[in-house]
Amino acid sequence: MRFSLRSAVQASVLAFGAVAVLAGTASAQVTVSLPDTSQTTLLTATVAEQARVTFPSGVSFTVADVASSTASANASVSVANIVLATATKQLKVSLQANAAAFTPPVSGATTWSAADVTWGAGTWTNATGAAGTLSNSAYNEVATCAANAASCNTSALVLTLGAKSTVQRSGNHTLVVRWRVEAVGI
Repeated sequence: MRFSLRSAVQASVLAFGAVAVLAGTASAQVTVSLPDTSQTTLLTATVAEQARVTFPSGVSFTVADVASSTASANASVSVANIVLATATKQLKVSLQANAAAFTPPVSGATTWSAADVTWGAGTWTNATGAAGTLSNSAYNEVATCAANAASCNTSALVLTLGAKSTVQRSGNHTLVVRWRVEAVGI
């Protein structure tokens, strides 16, 4: 029998390969304690003052008699997920007109001024309503949410358009208003 060095090396490599393949398929799970558990990482969640607000997209007055005041349908205002810096801070909801007067349907026609729109305090959940008059020069309070409240809302905000017997043109008289929600207190 002839035996060469080359055949012996090939046989050894094949035997080692078989052991390596078998070793790769074996598995065992062992819990290993790490020697150093003093290493830490600080996780920080930075939370800004915030709230989710919902205001009516529009309020309509269906005026049947210009010589009488006209109330709007109930409007809903909601402030939810309130997060403030302290438990004593509150959210104040205010309203301001973008212009001094409504835009009449016909240029130059008599129309209502922003100050002809008022609202009552109404009934609020977790808030105190405030009666007010619309202005284009200042925000006027509609309500203030209670301190440390997670939410506040009403589904019964009623705006009233005052009587104005000098209005003589039918059609849509329009006015854009802005809402403001601000944190007040300390």
